[in-house]
Amino acid sequence: MRPLFVWSLVVAAALPPLPASAQQKALPPVDSNSVIVIGRTKGRDVSGRVVAIDDTSLTIVTLKSKQVVLPRRSVESWHVRRGILTAKGFRDTDLNTHRLIFGPTARTLERGASYLETYFMFVWAGTYGVSDRVMISGGTAIGESWDSTSAHPTGANGPAWLDARVGIIRSPKAAVALGALWGTWTGPGGGSLGNAYAVVTLGSNDHAVTVMGGYPFARNNVANEPTFMVGGETRFASHLKLIAEAWRVPETPGAHAGWGVRWFNDRLAVSVGGIHRLDSQLRAFPVLPWLDVAFRP
Repeated sequence: MRPLFVWSLVVAAALPPLPASAQQKALPPVDSNSVIVIGRTKGRDVSGRVVAIDDTSLTIVTLKSKQVVLPRRSVESWHVRRGILTAKGFRDTDLNTHRLIFGPTARTLERGASYLETYFMFVWAGTYGVSDRVMISGGTAIGESWDSTSAHPTGANGPAWLDARVGIIRSPKAAVALGALWGTWTGPGGGSLGNAYAVVTLGSNDHAVTVMGGYPFARNNVANEPTFMVGGETRFASHLKLIAEAWRVPETPGAHAGWGVRWFNDRLAVSVGGIHRLDSQLRAFPVLPWLDVAFRP
């Protein structure tokens, strides 16, 4: 039976808390440094710096240095746009850096931040920042299997997992985290695994490498063997990254590799790529396509 509590946790974690001022629209503060995205009741969103607010309006200087005055009643929502302003325009920060394809990095979400993610629209996951250093996530498949014939070579299907991660070091150029992952899958080749791991990420938001090592603390129908992962990410365009990872997992000959291209802005990330198995001679077996979408509320 699918563990329903996992899905409940995913949904609860992905939903942001209701603000205390939900019944009264709050306006962004006057700040000449932060870039704010203003959602309007009519018309397109406006991005810029809020330079003045009075009883009836707020004044914004856009990224093209144009001054815009908006009536207070036209402001439907707003959020801070993360990134830096360069000579070629505003450069968004990739906020979906707590994972590569599927494997973890040592980065954690800031307190109160959340993500709702889906893989091929039938596996759903949620991630929530309990604090700046503590993050929880979980996911499960919708339905009883990946497909009608089961995509797993052993006949296993229907994955579900929970993950908790604690950041030990958290800086712009380096991060170290400890975590624990519990996963289960059903079917003739099904089982479960609890895995404690340590992960290190070195580099910036644009270019970084990640190394992870783990060892099982609870297992069912899985060998008592360590798990290793190495991966990386590199930004090659304003909104595009190359991402890749390689795994050595118990009871599996060779290694599993995943790679792809991630498109992102300040709220959404979409990754397209492939996953395949490498044998001892680094020959790739048939590639399975990969697609995931992550949304930050």
